Amino acid sequence: MPGMTAKKMLLLRHLSWICFFCTTSLLQAQNLPDCPPRPIVLAFQELGQFYRNGAGLDKDMVDELAARSGCKFETPVLPRARTWQEIEAGRVDMTLSAIKTPERAEKFWFFPYLQARLVVIIHKDKAVNVQTQEDFLNQPDLHLGVVRSTHQGYVEDFVQQLRKLGRVVDVNDSERLYAMLEARRFDAVIGIPLIYSAYLDPAQFDNKYRVMDWGPEHLKGYAQLVITKKNFNEAQAQRWNQLLRAMINDGTMLRMLKKYINASEAEKMLE
Repeated sequence: MPGMTAKKMLLLRHLSWICFFCTTSLLQAQNLPDCPPRPIVLAFQELGQFYRNGAGLDKDMVDELAARSGCKFETPVLPRARTWQEIEAGRVDMTLSAIKTPERAEKFWFFPYLQARLVVIIHKDKAVNVQTQEDFLNQPDLHLGVVRSTHQGYVEDFVQQLRKLGRVVDVNDSERLYAMLEARRFDAVIGIPLIYSAYLDPAQFDNKYRVMDWGPEHLKGYAQLVITKKNFNEAQAQRWNQLLRAMINDGTMLRMLKKYINASEAEKMLE
């Protein structure tokens, strides 16, 4: 009789573990995003180490999101301006590496995953008498290049002041932006290391350019996952956010980031 009791207890213990794992798996499955009957359309933009020539952090992220969710993705490469048009129309479902604005938040769900200081990269010879935004604004021969339809976060007011003065040059993509900077078609651009390091030769960088940080000390720019409200309700969008947060919390995002920037910079971007 005591032997039968021990066997029963062992059996009950095994059953309890089986129930635990079944319950855990069910909860995990319930938290996974719903896969639509068609591939999810996520638009890439040429954006330095985020995405360039078929590779980059955004590509790694989509591969990871697909693996974890079980959903299929279609990933066209579009200019930033067209991406906003397509996602607003619902023909594109998602994009990455975007900056949130109040106007955009009315149409799209935004979920941050990286943070960084936005800096001005200026030709060294043009930076001799430039220490602040005001110095740049007060020199009418200085011009800024930007990618069309890209919001510059907490330095957008500076960009708009220059735009009113006719001193902003709009281009279609980052590849062209940095090529035109190198060709001295304008004097400066706004960026982060994850972007400009892909286009400007590191061996020549310090000889040709200066980097200036003019933003308030407490502010940072955020790269965000964008999901259209046309095709996803808030609960559905939040499941994608949960998947994104899991990638950050388990160290996957840090591992991917360290492919493109040093460990110290990568850790700062995830603080």
